[in-house]
Amino acid sequence: HPTQKPIELMERVLLKHTEQAEIVFDPFMGSGTTGVACANLGRKFIGIEIEPKYFDIACERIEAAYAQGRLFA
Repeated sequence: HPTQKPIELMERVLLKHTEQAEIVFDPFMGSGTTGVACANLGRKFIGIEIEPKYFDIACERIEAAYAQGRLFA
């Protein structure tokens, strides 16, 4: 079932539990919130999503976030 997670929440979790050089893996990517948070923080990301609709949405969101670059160093 769909769940909503604010990007800011995922960023806080990632900052607390990952290091800059680590790769974050999300096996239930949904619309890509974790991937966007990784892009914002300069983390590498691998995501998997079985539903093509959500996979396409996630790819667009994550690609746009990585293209924008990090907002804060």
